[in-house]
Amino acid sequence: MRRAWRSCALLLVVVATAITPAMTADSAATELFKKARERVLANLARTPRYTCVENIVRAQYVPASKTKVPGCAALIAARRQHQLPMEMLWRDRLHLDVAVVDGEEMFSWAGAGKFETDSLEKLVGTGSTGSGDFASFLTSVFRIGPDTVRYLGIQNDSAVFEYNVSLGRSHYTYSTRGRQNIIGYGGSFHVDPADGELQRLTVETDAFPAGEQACQAIDVMDYHTVKIGSGEFMLPEVSSMNVLFQSGAEARNETRYSDCREYVGESTIRFDDVETRAGTADSKATLLPLPPGLRLQIALSSPINGETAAAGDPVTGVVLRDVKKDKSSGVLVHEKDRVHGRILRIEQAFLPAPRWTVVLRFDTIERYGTEQPVMLEQVGADEFHFPVHGALALDSKFHSEWQTR
Repeated sequence: MRRAWRSCALLLVVVATAITPAMTADSAATELFKKARERVLANLARTPRYTCVENIVRAQYVPASKTKVPGCAALIAARRQHQLPMEMLWRDRLHLDVAVVDGEEMFSWAGAGKFETDSLEKLVGTGSTGSGDFASFLTSVFRIGPDTVRYLGIQNDSAVFEYNVSLGRSHYTYSTRGRQNIIGYGGSFHVDPADGELQRLTVETDAFPAGEQACQAIDVMDYHTVKIGSGEFMLPEVSSMNVLFQSGAEARNETRYSDCREYVGESTIRFDDVETRAGTADSKATLLPLPPGLRLQIALSSPINGETAAAGDPVTGVVLRDVKKDKSSGVLVHEKDRVHGRILRIEQAFLPAPRWTVVLRFDTIERYGTEQPVMLEQVGADEFHFPVHGALALDSKFHSEWQTR
């Protein structure tokens, strides 16, 4: 069951076509829709290249009852009526940077300095992921245009519109088991009735075809105005993605965006290896790479608090004893040399028994006052497991063994 939902990733891909939506409402609502559409398209056209920090909280839930609900239609109906009692299976957090350049999203771990991939799924590896929050969803609804748009009236001081995109017109693609498929969708958007400013966009897929692992996916994006450079732009503030599966399990992701700023780096996004933090060019040139097969005993020197830590957070360790290639050679790695890396995964499981899973990666080592890249692999299993009920706390007492490659 876990593998089934973990293989699902959602990606919205759009192709520009010109259509005129059918507005089944009065003229005032039609004018408000036109104003909202113009504002969204103008914002898309003038928004500069920028980056934001993403803080993602993900969780998977399973039905609390052993009773099976027959089919996706019944599951979707039960969820809408809040009749699906659930209990949490596991949860984790991610800390990422996203860059938006020419409408395309690029991702890296937070603070990495260089963007690693255009696929969030490739970077994160496991769990349900999605993209499209910044431009693709807006382009789909406001530039390409849905089949129909219907005015629903004022709700909680917002003007609410409902829209629908049939399968024949859809460019919403999802990936499961390595296949790309298209599905229809619909939803709603909320705008300020005074000025047409977009406040919320909901994207809700049709029921997935029989034989797919998922039944339905729902994305909700709340927008606000952000100052970037000398201008103000409409960007997501928080978004959620819920995926309901045929097993009755549900994946829920919430993403909060912060520290959005203009991307003024190089003209192209690079995917280089980790940069060193210290040392001159001459010292780097004379410092030879470590040979493979060296065993390093490492103590954690930056504490990991399970209540706040996230995949992508930096982590630092210290070497516990001198390391030689053999008995006759000199010391290659000294006691108290420091290694730097990241948390790649920190997950708290609740069922069937409480357990934490932690995956670390060390990328650089400080030797002779210079930090250089290093390739280390954990000796033994690739993951650390802790049968801990409640919060996890790792400090300098946590030791691990690594080997150079």
